[in-house]
Parts: sequence; C-alpha cells; structure tokens
Amino acid sequence: MKKILFSCLLVFCITSLQAQTTLISKQVLPLDSTRPHLGPNGKTFNNSFFGLHFVVPTEVNDKAPVKIISSSGFRLGWMQKYRISNFLSLGYLVDFNTYEYAYDQTEKKDFPDTLIHKKQSIGVSSLDGGLYFRFNFDTRRGNFIGHYLDAGAYAGYHISRSYSTTDEIEAFDEISRNRITRLHLIERYQYGLYGAIGLNKFTIYGRYRLSDIIEWPYQSAELPRLTVGIGLCIF
Repeated sequence: MKKILFSCLLVFCITSLQAQTTLISKQVLPLDSTRPHLGPNGKTFNNSFFGLHFVVPTEVNDKAPVKIISSSGFRLGWMQKYRISNFLSLGYLVDFNTYEYAYDQTEKKDFPDTLIHKKQSIGVSSLDGGLYFRFNFDTRRGNFIGHYLDAGAYAGYHISRSYSTTDEIEAFDEISRNRITRLHLIERYQYGLYGAIGLNKFTIYGRYRLSDIIEWPYQSAELPRLTVGIGLCIF
C-alpha cells in the first residue's frame, strides 16, 4: 500500500512540473562580455574635448626666461577612434590650441628685447591634427572608456602669431599696451609627440614639440617644447 501511494505521489509531482508554463525567460550576460558597435567601447567612437595646459620649461634659458604658471593655453577639439581589440585602438584627432609664453623680466633677458616691461609675452594659436594609439588597461570592461594610455604624434599650422607688451608710465600715471600680429620670427608649422593618461572622461595630457618655433637667427631663444594639461571628454 505504501508503495502504491508513493508511486502515485511521484507521478503527480512529475505531471505538475511538466505542466508549469515559463512566463519569463531571459539570458543574462556578464557586463564585461558585451561588445557593442557604438559607444565608448564600441567598434567606433567619437567625442569632443577641451583642456587647459601649462608650459613646462625643460631647459634654463636666462636670456629668454619664460614664466611657468603664467605661460598657459587651452585646447578644443574632436577625436575618433576605432577599436582593434579590447586592449588596442587606433584614432585621430583635430584640435585648436593656444599658447601664451609670458617672459620673466630680468636684467639678463635679451629676448624679445632688453627692456624691462610690466608684462611681455608671445602668443601662438594653432590648428592641429594627429594620429594616436590607445592602450586600455581594463580589458574586461563593459561599454565604458575605462583607464587608458594614448600615444601618438601631431602636426599643425600656426594661424596666429603675436607679440604683446604692457608698460606702466609712472610720470603720467598711464598704462601703455602694444601688440604686434603676424610676428615674423615665429615659424608657420609645428610637429611633435602627443600622449595622454585617461580615467573615463578625465585626462592628463602632454605635448612635446619636436620642431623649432623661433626662426633663424633667434634659435638661442627657443620657446619651451613641453606642455602638460588636464582635459575633459564630452559625449
């Protein structure tokens, strides 16, 4: 009798399980297994960006001393990248950059002149383009930019070149400001190396100019080649 009851109960349970209807069926994939076509970790991705950079003198030049904090500029541009793998991408960028080189007023200074001014600077604006490789450190990320290193090169054209001075005339309590545009002693073109370290939308970037920016015969007063800045990607 017990065997009969047990057999009936077993048949009832099996029948009940087979009669159940699946209401929701969803396959859940790990976040880092997705490989979208678009987006920060997609096959293609583009974004705008802007940044603020500072001139970093790598050599001491007493005859043309450039201030560190006062010498700065900004960048605004657009970049596109193509994912080769989840570790490596190839991209290009186009950006507009400004550089303001402010001179320290010392007795040893002989460039751009030997006079002592209240303020003295050379300003350069350039339109640049570049190619870069992107190396992502978190290869198992989802559709995010993640942590990365950019390494590449750039070249550009100086669309503006200026020289500015500000002087205080104490005898008349006046301020005199002078500005020269299309400055002849600045080269028209530039090229160099580019690099950036990124954390999602935030970057620390740098450029090292390989080309001279001061024309002959003023090469001894060459402007600092290295700039370092912080940036933000917009997307």
